[in-house]
Amino acid sequence: MNNMHRIEQLSATSVKPVGAGKSRNRRFFGFVGPMRLMIGAFLVAGLVASGASAPVASASASKTVRLVLGGGTDFSDASLYYAITLLKNEGITAQLSNLADPASALEAVISGQSDIYLGDPMEAAVAVGNGGAAVQYVGTIDQTTDYVILAQPKFTLKNLSGATLATAGPGTAGAIIANTALAKIGIDPSSLNDVTVGGTSARVTAILSGQVDLAPALAPSAVAAVATGKVKVLLNAGSVLGKYLQQGMIVSNSIIHSNSALVQKVVSAFLASNRWAMTHEAQFITVANANQLQGSLTTAEEKISWQEFKSGNFFAQNGAICASAISSTENYTYAAGGSLTKANTPSYKSWVNPKYVQAFLKANHQRTSSC
Repeated sequence: MNNMHRIEQLSATSVKPVGAGKSRNRRFFGFVGPMRLMIGAFLVAGLVASGASAPVASASASKTVRLVLGGGTDFSDASLYYAITLLKNEGITAQLSNLADPASALEAVISGQSDIYLGDPMEAAVAVGNGGAAVQYVGTIDQTTDYVILAQPKFTLKNLSGATLATAGPGTAGAIIANTALAKIGIDPSSLNDVTVGGTSARVTAILSGQVDLAPALAPSAVAAVATGKVKVLLNAGSVLGKYLQQGMIVSNSIIHSNSALVQKVVSAFLASNRWAMTHEAQFITVANANQLQGSLTTAEEKISWQEFKSGNFFAQNGAICASAISSTENYTYAAGGSLTKANTPSYKSWVNPKYVQAFLKANHQRTSSC
């Protein structure tokens, strides 16, 4: 986004991925215009069902929930597939549509074509603030960025002055996240020499060839570079930035009113899956591989990727829906620029509904204020 989230499944017995290996860029949608409300232009990449093979007319008519994504899947989405399995164990069919882009995915929920959009919370804020969209944000899945900053071995956090930082250009996700993380630990981004190189693969190629000194990259894309021994991870941006919500559950008001119990089961399944993802390395990798999410990652590289998720506290084990987490994400979004500003941001209560996360926490004997 000038909003940086992730851009860049059919069988009754198994869940098959659509677009596996196609990485979704984290938090860079660029809210530069009004939300489109044309549903006819949807480009449906595929459909996942953990039970029935075709959509139903209404989620309230059966134990079926229609989920939608905007973009492809990647290694981190093992948690998504595990959540779908947990729902299946509860007798709930999760149908997952994978649309071409985030705007179309949100439109699907606004129009009633889907029930829950697994997307960037700030998209919900924009839709409610600018258009009064009938949606609510009910819980977080990915609570921070999984960008890391790669560096040539000679660099530490104490000798970065004059180093070249490769990005896809000013205002892009990698540039903003890298500069914000460095600034937060006391390093002046203006002391670096910015070089426009391109996307993650181009940046990795440039740093491996010695053309640049520093390069931000998503964790799964960075591990192969680290495995060469030519570069290292200088810092994990997620662990530095803290709560910078990347993906969560944006739900239509209609399903909240017609089948609140189903929404609760979905939220609980995703939070249980988040906890599993942060504590079960081998199982996480097994699920990722079973759904062909590993791309070109080797087993060793998958382990490194999972460790980066864990060290960055990537998955929201407590739902990350408290006011402070929302506020932190809003502030990062303002700094990035785009259509969401302090002036048009809706109030917390007008678009955030914490009751489902709080019910999950209470059921697990935790304080409902946990975040």
